[in-house]
Amino acid sequence: MKRTVSGTPDSLYPSSALALPVNPSLPAPRLPSPPVERSNEGNYRDYYGPNIRAEYAVDGCDADRVAVIDKAWPHTLPDIMLLVASDHGRRTNVEDTPDAVLATLLKGAVTYVGFVSEPETAQNFRLGGGQVTVGWNADGTLDRDNGQWWDKTMHWHLNLYPEPVRAAVRPVPLGDISDEGLRRSLVDPVAYLAQHVVRDALKQFVLPRGTRLLPISAHHDAARLLPVGLKLKLPGWHFLTTHEGRHLLRTLHQAADRAYRQVRRAFTGSPEPTPPWTRPTLLPPEQVSDQLGRLTWLSPVSRISLMRLRRVLRDVTDRELHLLRDHRAFANRCLTLADLSYNLTLLTPTPVGPALPEAPVFLVMQLKLFSYVGHAPAVGGAVASVIDRHNGPVMDEALLAQRRAFQDAYLTRMGTVLTGRAPVPEVHQ
Repeated sequence: MKRTVSGTPDSLYPSSALALPVNPSLPAPRLPSPPVERSNEGNYRDYYGPNIRAEYAVDGCDADRVAVIDKAWPHTLPDIMLLVASDHGRRTNVEDTPDAVLATLLKGAVTYVGFVSEPETAQNFRLGGGQVTVGWNADGTLDRDNGQWWDKTMHWHLNLYPEPVRAAVRPVPLGDISDEGLRRSLVDPVAYLAQHVVRDALKQFVLPRGTRLLPISAHHDAARLLPVGLKLKLPGWHFLTTHEGRHLLRTLHQAADRAYRQVRRAFTGSPEPTPPWTRPTLLPPEQVSDQLGRLTWLSPVSRISLMRLRRVLRDVTDRELHLLRDHRAFANRCLTLADLSYNLTLLTPTPVGPALPEAPVFLVMQLKLFSYVGHAPAVGGAVASVIDRHNGPVMDEALLAQRRAFQDAYLTRMGTVLTGRAPVPEVHQ
């Protein structure tokens, strides 16, 4: 097992984190001829085109809708993507999304959970024993790989990992991953440090009744086989369809964003990110220590951990940035993310079946500074997996038809829930 080296990002891991079981490759089904990956620089209709299966109007939001997308790069065969489809600007996170739109997204996610849990659905699409996760990423970085790389519009992944996929996973200890970029993407070196900081920031907020913060512990993560990150236990999936559920999601974003801006100011003198392919100059350690001391909401544990982070970070020269721009693989390894970055995942260990809709739900917020992945699912006895979108099984005509039939059935259910009638999918040329 790899040993941490002082002065490197790996030294930020708790020693027990290197024993966490992880999966370096979780094969995902893929299209026979997948499209070229590119950034979304314009309208969502131009970007997603024929992959838009349906759009749903939201009461009181003339410019914003919720679109259902057939992903060009699936995570699993029975997955769905929900997109905030807006004609005016781009919604990037829960904070800048209208409340009615957020409510529709959550209703769509909970509808997915209930739909796959029904015995008829599970039998028709061979879903029994599968594990459901709902998640999304927020990251403003534009100059290196990150969890929200190709489209900065907020989009939610509704995933179901079938039992055969989970059974095929063979976890290995995190410390056995020799590729440091892969290791730091499976579990970001700041994953535990950031939990303490955001937990401190949350003391300024009132969490909804019925929610409970779980301990920060790599030992507990390994025992529970839950993703690494700040964890809350929720009353159930139904809680997410309430005003309190939406309030919780906004509270988490606000706490993380406020903490990030204040810590960034303490490290660099400014709370705002710099333009692409630039990074701010770090303040001297003694000045950073003084600035962190002024953040009275920080606990001693967080201050000590943040100073360890300061000693790990160093300035990047203009010449180095030029080289990194020409060699993106090295940029992932050497360049920090440029803005607040997190993945938020909702999951339950309860497998697909009648008990799933009423099962307790865990909300996991993973904050990142180095990782190039967003959703790293905890399946098959691993607390994190990197989804392999290039070496998984190619979907033949039969699998594509099965995927289409699953989505059609979900659209029928979604349309009934939202409008009282099934949607008529839009046709795109």
